[in-house]
Amino acid sequence: MKRAKLIYSAIIVVCLIIIMWSTYYTLGGFDPVEVFVMEGKERTVIGKEYIEKYDYDAFGKKMKETRKAIDSGKLKGMLTVVFFENDTIGSDSIHYFLGASKDEVKNVVMLPAGYDYKEFKTDKILKVFMTQHPLVRPNPEEINELMEIKAIEEGVVLQPVWFELYYQDESLSVEYWAK
Repeated sequence: MKRAKLIYSAIIVVCLIIIMWSTYYTLGGFDPVEVFVMEGKERTVIGKEYIEKYDYDAFGKKMKETRKAIDSGKLKGMLTVVFFENDTIGSDSIHYFLGASKDEVKNVVMLPAGYDYKEFKTDKILKVFMTQHPLVRPNPEEINELMEIKAIEEGVVLQPVWFELYYQDESLSVEYWAK
């Protein structure tokens, strides 16, 4: 009797492991993350700037509002978050610019009410494409480490800013720009 329970328990554990492994695989957890070196460009981002204590729910709400503005046509371009390294704020705070970006847009004349714009330029970009489901994507610290290693290999110094570009299919790319 005890032996039968042990066998059934082992079968259940093996099945759970197989289910977890296949789910992780299906969500893209085993997809490689590679840093690509690309030519530089100019980018204009139209959006809003925030410096605040980090709150996951509030950040998500602002992302949804911005996505809605893009989908409605109020903002044109790709959903973009520009994160700034800011040593003057606390470690529990975040400095970012959330909006829509277009590459090589110049002379922004008309902006929707309540929005601002920022222009960026670089000669070299380090970029990671992530198609994994958000549950199994590498965390920002891992991406930052990959970017720093690649920057050393390429002999470039990174700007204290990085971009997250969100695509309609829930994938995203992260870009660090060289000085």
